[in-house]
Amino acid sequence: MRIIRMLALSLVVALVFVPRHAPAQVNVTIRLGTPVVVMNYAPDYFGDWRTNYIQWRPVTVYYFQGHYYPRSVKGGRRVMIYRRGNEYFLPPQDPAWANRGDKRFNYKYRPSDDDYRQAPHPKGNNGRGRGRGN
Repeated sequence: MRIIRMLALSLVVALVFVPRHAPAQVNVTIRLGTPVVVMNYAPDYFGDWRTNYIQWRPVTVYYFQGHYYPRSVKGGRRVMIYRRGNEYFLPPQDPAWANRGDKRFNYKYRPSDDDYRQAPHPKGNNGRGRGRGN
């Protein structure tokens, strides 16, 4: 009988110290900064690329969870675009541009077809993009 009590007591002690499974919840806040709005290129808004591209600055943004960020984001896709002032836009889809029309642009990171499909078109003509021959 004494052995049974010792075994029972050992079992109770063992059960007390067995780890219990509890639901875990982890909240993570990632500070990515403010996303930038990337528009589609429109010649009537940004001007003809052959005459105006030198005024545009090629920049790299990072696509992550439906947004473009100016800083590197782990898991983000690097995308090369253009910037004019505070406006960001995708490069032209003209075949002449695609054949290395701008030597400053890193064509390795050119936008995908999905980028072109989801980017909004600029509204109206702001008058700043008009180049020679327009």
